[in-house]
Amino acid sequence: MTSASQAAYQALRDYLNSLLSPTHPDQALAEVPAALRPSLEAFMRGKTEYQDEAGQRMIYAYDLAAWASDLIHGAGLASPLPLASVDVAALRAATLRQAA
Repeated sequence: MTSASQAAYQALRDYLNSLLSPTHPDQALAEVPAALRPSLEAFMRGKTEYQDEAGQRMIYAYDLAAWASDLIHGAGLASPLPLASVDVAALRAATLRQAA
C-alpha cells in the first residue's frame, strides 16, 4: 500500500469512527464526503430523513452510526472505492467537524 493510499484509508476510517461517537449530531447529507454519499443514500432507503430550516436533507445521528458500523464491521461498501479517489483533506475536515 502506498503512503497516499494508507493516508486515504486512515482518513476514511477516522471519519467513519467519528460517526460512531454517542455525541455525534444529526448531519446534513450534503456534509457527507461526496465519495461516500451514494453508499449512505442506498443505506437510507426506507429510513426516516428530515429537512432542516434551510431545506437540507438531514440524517439522524443514529442512522449515521448504523451506516458507519455497517461499513466498518459489516457489509462494507456496495462497490469498491478506489483509495486514489478519496479526498483526504475533505475527510479530515469532516472528521474535525464531527469532533467540534
